[in-house]
Amino acid sequence: MAIPTGINEELKEAIQEAIKTDTLTGQKLKEILTSSPRQVNKGLQEWNYEDGLILYKGLIYIPKTKDEELKRQVTQQFHDNLMGHPGQWKTIELISREYWWPGITEFVKAYIRGCTTCQTTKIQPPTKVPIKPNEIPEGIWETITMDFIVDLPVSQGYDSILTVVDRHSKAIILSPCHKTITAEQTSQLLVDNVWKRTGVPKAIISD
Repeated sequence: MAIPTGINEELKEAIQEAIKTDTLTGQKLKEILTSSPRQVNKGLQEWNYEDGLILYKGLIYIPKTKDEELKRQVTQQFHDNLMGHPGQWKTIELISREYWWPGITEFVKAYIRGCTTCQTTKIQPPTKVPIKPNEIPEGIWETITMDFIVDLPVSQGYDSILTVVDRHSKAIILSPCHKTITAEQTSQLLVDNVWKRTGVPKAIISD
């Protein structure tokens, strides 16, 4: 069973040294895997001891240390240095290709929650600005809406209609026009067909 190639010598030596003091799991596993009878090893077939490292299902086992520095180094290697701060599950996936230890998922989650870079660059949901409805006018033709209906069948030379609606009474004034009407022509159309009849409104709402 080959040792994963991604491990550097400094980290490898630190893991080997930590196994010596990991009396709860690391050292005991080492003793069982290297010296116990075959029938004892039968229940440990997923474990192996090679080149001073303990492997679990082909993954390097990270022993427990007092300050969990080894686990932090491994997590930092994949989260901070190699991949530019990927999310929780991506970091776990990357680490789990080469390393394993009990509680790896919760450890990585806690590490990323405490990652200053991740927290400062985290995409925040956009602030929602409440939609302010248009005020209902008190009098007729104080506020109007206007819109164009275009690409109609040509009638008397016109192919579009300017639609003006009074928001108070819902009265409608329709003015035939052309799709290519300019801003200046629209203003003149309003003067001739609407404002001469209703007066100049206080507000115009247009799409």
